[in-house]
Amino acid sequence: MRVYLGIDGGGTKTDAAAVDSEGSTLARFGGGPSNPHSATFDLALDELNKVIHGLVSSLPQKDVRLEGICLGMSGIDTLEERSLVKKAVSRILAEWPGDHPVAVASEGQISLMAALGQEFGVQIIAGTGSICCVFAPGGSYWRTGGWGHHLGDEGSGYSIGLRALKSVMRSYDGAEPPTRMTDIILKGYGFAQITDLKGYIYQPSRGKADIAAFAKVALEAARDGDECAIRIVTEEAGALADTAAALLKRRPVPPGNRVVLTGSVFGHSPLFTRTLCGKLQAIFQELVFVEGASAAPPSVGAALLARKWFGGLG
Repeated sequence: MRVYLGIDGGGTKTDAAAVDSEGSTLARFGGGPSNPHSATFDLALDELNKVIHGLVSSLPQKDVRLEGICLGMSGIDTLEERSLVKKAVSRILAEWPGDHPVAVASEGQISLMAALGQEFGVQIIAGTGSICCVFAPGGSYWRTGGWGHHLGDEGSGYSIGLRALKSVMRSYDGAEPPTRMTDIILKGYGFAQITDLKGYIYQPSRGKADIAAFAKVALEAARDGDECAIRIVTEEAGALADTAAALLKRRPVPPGNRVVLTGSVFGHSPLFTRTLCGKLQAIFQELVFVEGASAAPPSVGAALLARKWFGGLG
């Protein structure tokens, strides 16, 4: 059996998938982080080794021929890094029959392949951070946003969460009206009073993800009709739409006019999604939005890319 492998490697986890020559998913396998900037390059390669062996071992048939692998990995940016990854993965695959070609794609390309069946299109990400990308059919890539939580990340979980935190404290001071977000935080975090939030937030161990977790507070309160939360969610969605519009005004939308929406904020907030899509469609009426949450996992997209590139499909 001819098998193609795909890897979605990140700073917190690694997901791997295998597909057959027809594109059907055969197996999935997960592991720890494989972003070399989250640990070391050697540790990242060790994790890839474990995940690839685990994936191949979990295949329903053992008589397989590995025809290629595609890796979409965060933190792998330079040509030198890509070359090191390719060589290391080639050594890992050498123990199995097959030609073992190795490709390194971007995280956006494997996500688009999973959602659209092609590696080109528009992607808007609103997770812990945010970024907007255009991938052309020839492999060219452009972006707006993605500058991190100090310089940008509008519409991200971090930005929404930080605004929620500030709003509940301003509400406590009487500078803003009462907000349901206060009660949600008190109940969810077990605080006796909202002023306990200060001691929690300023602990040295608190990081970006801890702030982003409070986005759920704003999204829940907005669903309940809280005016303050609704304002935060809609303004952040509008800001991210502006970031995407700036990109789309400069770069043509690839064939199909499809925009893939990925990230936890889209998944948890129909209001956020409606606001962003509405603002963009008012400018670009031809856009068609696809929710990434309903698509196959990016690891499957990576495996399908390996099948496309190494299986003679294009």
